[in-house]
Amino acid sequence: MIEETFTHTISDSDSEVFRQAADILKTVAHPVRLGIIDFLETGEKAVTQICTRLNAPQPCISQHLSLMKAKGILASRRNGSSVLYSIAHKNVIKVIHCIRDHHR
Repeated sequence: MIEETFTHTISDSDSEVFRQAADILKTVAHPVRLGIIDFLETGEKAVTQICTRLNAPQPCISQHLSLMKAKGILASRRNGSSVLYSIAHKNVIKVIHCIRDHHR
């Protein structure tokens, strides 16, 4: 194993920002979650709409939505008997676009 020596010292505040960024990237690093984010880019959607768009069962989509909501990536609100999801932080979309543009 090769060990690298870094000459740059990372401050405590930078270290925390990097940890949070890595946590968000790990959370969205799943094809279904990326598909959800892509679909929600145009605005809030009901769980049933997301299931239909991604052709996935509701329990599967609900698990992904819950995880991303818990990490602060998505927001939700109740509208009658439906739960609508939206992107909580638009910067997540910018990151997804950067990754998409990198692979074109």
